[in-house]
Amino acid sequence: MREGMRIAAVGDIHGHEHLEAFRADLERLGDVDLMLLAGDTTERNDLEAFGEVLEAIRRRVDAPLWAVFGNNEYEHDRPAYVARYGDRYGVRFLQDESAAFEARGTRVRIIGSLGSLDRPTYWQRKNLPHLEAAYRHRIETLDGLAAGDDPRILLTHYPPTYATMGDEKDAWRPELGCKALEPVLLRRRPTLVVHGHIHKGIPFAELRPPRQTLDAFADAGAPVPVHNVAYPVRKSIPVFEF
Repeated sequence: MREGMRIAAVGDIHGHEHLEAFRADLERLGDVDLMLLAGDTTERNDLEAFGEVLEAIRRRVDAPLWAVFGNNEYEHDRPAYVARYGDRYGVRFLQDESAAFEARGTRVRIIGSLGSLDRPTYWQRKNLPHLEAAYRHRIETLDGLAAGDDPRILLTHYPPTYATMGDEKDAWRPELGCKALEPVLLRRRPTLVVHGHIHKGIPFAELRPPRQTLDAFADAGAPVPVHNVAYPVRKSIPVFEF
């Protein structure tokens, strides 16, 4: 009989693009206590494909399913995703909020959000100019939600750091993630950071403070583990044990 909590996490299935491979990985997954979706479950706001991914999960996974939205689940239709699939597939959508989960004698708090960008994309600047202010405000929101010394997982779609960017071009990084959240991670020190979105990134990095002074070395503390669970990077469903 296994001990400890097992949490699966995956992002960027992109609907039909990776669905068949994802189905095969679900068959190999094994038992988990919670499954997390890190956004871009579908492609270009295809609500039907979103449902097909959830159906594939539910054919194999009975555990609670918690999710954040990605940029491919368009902002104006997010209430429709919740209404259509929340109760039907037992999905809890976390939208800039924190919730506790308990299993096998362990309690962990999940902080879920789309996340932020340092600079809205060109399309966003042209079509959704309000996002610049929303991204800035979300940094403050996540700072507050991540406070505490309990076991915490920060689950976002956009990466809250550049540490896992890998081969993504430097000039594009402000439109792919949020370096402005790195001080929040280093101050709040979540137990685990899980994100998607970065298809040319690396699967794992440790975020450490800049060590430019002797005091920085002395006060550094443990690094913050950051996992990129985007399916195009992992080509599998990572599982984390608590």
